[in-house]
Amino acid sequence: MSNPNPGEWRDPDSGQIDYKEVGYRARSAFAVILSFVVLLGGGWFVFSKAQAAWMDYRTAEDYLGDGVAAVVVVIPKGATSTKIAEILVQADVVKSAKAFNRAASANPNSKSIQAGKYNLKTQLPAATALNMLLDKANLVRTRMTLKEGKWIEQQTAVMAKASGVPEADFKAAYKDWKNLGLPKWAKNGLEGFLFPDTYELPDQPTASAVIKVATSQFEQVATGLDIEARAQKLKLTPYQALIAASIVEKEVFKADDRPKVARVIYNRVKAGMPLGMDSTIAYAVRKTGVMNLTDADLAVNSPYNTRKHKGLPPGPISNPGKAAIEAALNPADGDWIYFITVNPSTGETLFTADYNEFLAGKDKYLQWCQANDANHKVCYGK
Repeated sequence: MSNPNPGEWRDPDSGQIDYKEVGYRARSAFAVILSFVVLLGGGWFVFSKAQAAWMDYRTAEDYLGDGVAAVVVVIPKGATSTKIAEILVQADVVKSAKAFNRAASANPNSKSIQAGKYNLKTQLPAATALNMLLDKANLVRTRMTLKEGKWIEQQTAVMAKASGVPEADFKAAYKDWKNLGLPKWAKNGLEGFLFPDTYELPDQPTASAVIKVATSQFEQVATGLDIEARAQKLKLTPYQALIAASIVEKEVFKADDRPKVARVIYNRVKAGMPLGMDSTIAYAVRKTGVMNLTDADLAVNSPYNTRKHKGLPPGPISNPGKAAIEAALNPADGDWIYFITVNPSTGETLFTADYNEFLAGKDKYLQWCQANDANHKVCYGK
């Protein structure tokens, strides 16, 4: 805008400033400014009212903010968007089903929400709640760890505790072991096939579902190790290799000794000798926590008593890990037919083909057992 010409403010006859003209022009300018302010204020008023109305509309159906309190929500298998909305409203995660369904309709990934337990918050905006359900980091993971060398009864207790499924359900499921994901060459039940590892369990699982988590991992590991072909090269069935691995798992103190123990097993079987492995007898009498068995234990009438019966026992005596299975498939070279751990504290183990050397090693072991009360308890349990 150009500045007013001062000459326009003077009287044309006298040349003096015409203050009436100045006042008139000032009032006109003020009126224009006032009109602009009124217009601006009215627009702001309308905008404020519209914004307030929009916020009222939104907050009537949806929460704002970052949520309030932590809450765990369970989404069942096969739940529709409508069902999920109902669950979230009931848990006060979202304010209305309408808001959640609107957010779900706008998000093409909403149909990929998995069943399970989720860590969420109460009073979340529907879009935020949806994004949290789509983020797997918010899934509550139920983990189960099966350890190497445990018997099926011991693994059952772990599976029951982790899953919340009664032990009785597992024992009932074991009767149908042929339909629990075992390889076609499996025999005599699940022992040996509950592969030791850490697993994430499905939500609200059945006993069969938990078992299949472990047996499917066994199948994957066994396939990766090429157990069938490698066992055949040793003139063994894969089941026999698994039995040997289960004994290796129970007998070894040091990892490096696994292939050596496997070789002792095969050498004794080839020579037609009883294995004489106390771990198999401990399995027969279900005794753990001691190294020395009683005379009554050693005399037990069981096909797992490898002091009485030649060859491998009829089935695995534990659930071995990958390293033990690998050792059974790749035994060390050697002519050993005896071994004894002479110092359980260090794991020092003697391997020999000479019986007198074995007896000398046994004397060293017994000396270790008598060295102090702690050692005595390890050997005899008291």
